[in-house]
Amino acid sequence: MAGLNGVLTEEVDRGLNDSDLRCLSGGSYPCADGDRMVTPRGVVVERRRDGGLMLAEGRDQMFRVAPNGRMIARAAEEGSRETDISRQAARETRASDLAAALFDDRRGQRREERITRENSRSSSQDFATSLRDALNRDDRRRDNRRDDDDDDNDLTKALLLGAGALAVGAMLNNNRQVALSSPDRVVVTRADGSQEVVKDEVALLRQPGSTVTTEEFDDGSSRTIVTREDGSKVVTIRDADLRVLRRTLISADGRSTRLIDDTEAVQPVDIATLPEPAPVYQPNTSLDEQALRDALSREAGVDRRFTLGQVRNIPEVRALVAPVNLDAITFDTGSAAINPDQAKQLSTLGEVIEEAVAANPQEIFMIEGHTDTVGSDVANLALSDRRAESVALALSEYFDVPPENLVVQGYGEQFPQIRAEGDIRENRRASVRRITDLLQSAQAE
Repeated sequence: MAGLNGVLTEEVDRGLNDSDLRCLSGGSYPCADGDRMVTPRGVVVERRRDGGLMLAEGRDQMFRVAPNGRMIARAAEEGSRETDISRQAARETRASDLAAALFDDRRGQRREERITRENSRSSSQDFATSLRDALNRDDRRRDNRRDDDDDDNDLTKALLLGAGALAVGAMLNNNRQVALSSPDRVVVTRADGSQEVVKDEVALLRQPGSTVTTEEFDDGSSRTIVTREDGSKVVTIRDADLRVLRRTLISADGRSTRLIDDTEAVQPVDIATLPEPAPVYQPNTSLDEQALRDALSREAGVDRRFTLGQVRNIPEVRALVAPVNLDAITFDTGSAAINPDQAKQLSTLGEVIEEAVAANPQEIFMIEGHTDTVGSDVANLALSDRRAESVALALSEYFDVPPENLVVQGYGEQFPQIRAEGDIRENRRASVRRITDLLQSAQAE
């Protein structure tokens, strides 16, 4: 952070005083105890014991200094800690062989469901189970759970077949423990304390009029075929942990388009050799239609491809493409519903994505959800993922964006835009990122 030290020194030499500072958390100066401050040029500072100003730690900084001296906004992913999840994703070179992927003509245990308005969810509807109720109910489950219980990962039955929520405290494979369990999502904690959310990735495709056929195989993998009224199909293959490993669109005339493919070999990820993060837009930056179009068509500056799992779980990979924040969308406390008036604010984004997919059916956009640090980190992770799903649903419902070209991911409070704790509006956000150029499926056909 030597560059930022130089910027701070320049500001002090030019007469920087307390009236020039603002509080990092958004409050007015003087700031609350422990709150850091921001200089006019964006350097995050804190008080020395003698009352003077000093540079705050690198993880708290929102800008870095380019070689030419320009202040560049840091990606929210910059400076994040390495976790078991990201390490595992970086090591993986391909998915294991799965019955669902290897034998297209093989049949597993089969279940078929016709989707209607009654058994599907729209973006304006909240989830049937509140996370607060789930946490309270889960606390009682934890108290009643025997110490020797060992539920060896029945995520498929819990989330795909509706066989009942997993017990909080249950141990799954890879030394993961269930931290929150609702009918639509499970949050698990790894040995290092990092958390991940597991869900039914086909939920976006459950649109009225379609038929969903799910086949389970002995190795835990599953194949789900969504057949639409126009005769087109979307085939999704998942492993026992419900990770999407392959997704293919088959049009009514039989043409096949590979959208996601994590079954092909890929290089391990060496974080140290990745390019600099893509330049990000500063908070509250308003983009007109052309600027949004340009932002979502900008190519990633990298000469290799990654799996969807690597994009989702390795912050430095994801940061190779800048997100666009959706400032027009806000949510009520604890809610994931989007009212129709707010959904209409997504019209420009919906049109841009719909046109992009029409031009290139392999386009993939990731809708992300983020929260501030108010509340439980476990509940925040689940809530952010629910909200990302609602945004994706709204794009499909109102603007005909094909849901198979969208993936959703909640990150809870892990990647704040403003690097401070507390009730901070800028950290409660949804964003969209075009990840087509990062995925190996983009060059599979």
